[in-house]
Amino acid sequence: MKRTVILLIALTLSTFVMAQEKTTKLKEVGLTFRNLDQFGFSYKVGTSNELWRFNALSFSGGSGDYEEGDYNKDNKNFDFSFSVGKEYRKLIAKNMEFRYGADLSFGYSYDKGSSVSGRERKRKNYSPGINMVLGVNYIINDHIILGAEIMPSIVYSFNKSTTNDGEKTTYKDNHFRYGFDSSSVLLSLAYRF
Repeated sequence: MKRTVILLIALTLSTFVMAQEKTTKLKEVGLTFRNLDQFGFSYKVGTSNELWRFNALSFSGGSGDYEEGDYNKDNKNFDFSFSVGKEYRKLIAKNMEFRYGADLSFGYSYDKGSSVSGRERKRKNYSPGINMVLGVNYIINDHIILGAEIMPSIVYSFNKSTTNDGEKTTYKDNHFRYGFDSSSVLLSLAYRF
């Protein structure tokens, strides 16, 4: 009887240990490309099956002179966008992973211009959204990964424009957009450690 109990405990423990999937802690840093002309940075942390995603998709600013109607003197602009989400992975071939998940995204842009006549214009745009993530990773070696994903999205944008030419005028508009287009494709080159 004692042998039978020990044997049952050993079988139960071995089944439990075998049922647990081995996961590896990992981190990835990489470059992302959208339309091969917009780039960003990514950082992922988690296990080989489940990672948190942090993407800085764009960051830019500038200052200078330009001409648009009678706005031809001074211009300053600034914009950024980022996303945070969760990614799940499944090995589908020796060097190929399927990945899926979702991101919450946010974008902000600001533009200010003034004209020779003293007229001023300011624009602000806020764009929160959610992206679905479907893609594949090609594992080149233990450290280098090439990835591609499609990201259908839902985005709500709200804008505020103010014009001051002696009398202040404010315009507000909101946009809700959803869909999938060529700008929804994201390519990545990452280093895993």
